[in-house]
Amino acid sequence: MKKVIGVYADTFNGKVGQTFAYMQFLSQFGYVRMISTTDRLDNIVNEIDMLIVPGGADVYVDNYNAVPGVMDTRVNQHYEYLDKVLIPQFVDAGKPIVGICRGLQRLNVFFGGTLHQHIVGHQQGEDRTRTKQDLQLVNSDIIFQVNSMHHQSIDILGEGLEILGYTNAYQGCYAPYNHVEPWKTFNAKGLPITTERVPVVIEIIKHATLPILAFQYHPEEFNCAYAVNEIKKLLK
Repeated sequence: MKKVIGVYADTFNGKVGQTFAYMQFLSQFGYVRMISTTDRLDNIVNEIDMLIVPGGADVYVDNYNAVPGVMDTRVNQHYEYLDKVLIPQFVDAGKPIVGICRGLQRLNVFFGGTLHQHIVGHQQGEDRTRTKQDLQLVNSDIIFQVNSMHHQSIDILGEGLEILGYTNAYQGCYAPYNHVEPWKTFNAKGLPITTERVPVVIEIIKHATLPILAFQYHPEEFNCAYAVNEIKKLLK
């Protein structure tokens, strides 16, 4: 039987819905159901097999007890409400949650983490399908390119969360990065030749014991093979 995948519905241009990229990407995992604040939410955890917390506006700083910075922008009150109601339900039920961009940030905050309110070098323009930043997986020689389109990122990692992948932090950034990880360079044959520790932007996380996975980049925009495989594992 096909699974039911629930994703937040956004409000834009006088409509309530979600982007074509999200709908197409998520449909390979099951039936896609959009969730809005007008839904009956008290029993929805029993109607959905996996919750998707999508990208969007900034996470409200009050969620991690921070003072708004000058680069903080708007929050999405609909998403904030759905976060508050749905994330605890799915965590308590032990059901899968996948976060994307803002979703990764919100899950990190849910588990007690904090965010850099503004970083430099991870805005790549209007072409959301273009992949140009190298991502390295932890304890692996696997490297692939992703599309980073965000201005906030994980600062302090939430309790129980683990880093799976990261990109090289833009060296001109003034954010005080807390995460320094091994960065490998490869020869023409794809073999690692050097390794140095550099500041990084966390791009993929998972929870150590719960079926929770999140991506800072946007896998739905280029149907990222790694993300597809990992999400399918959560649904088994």
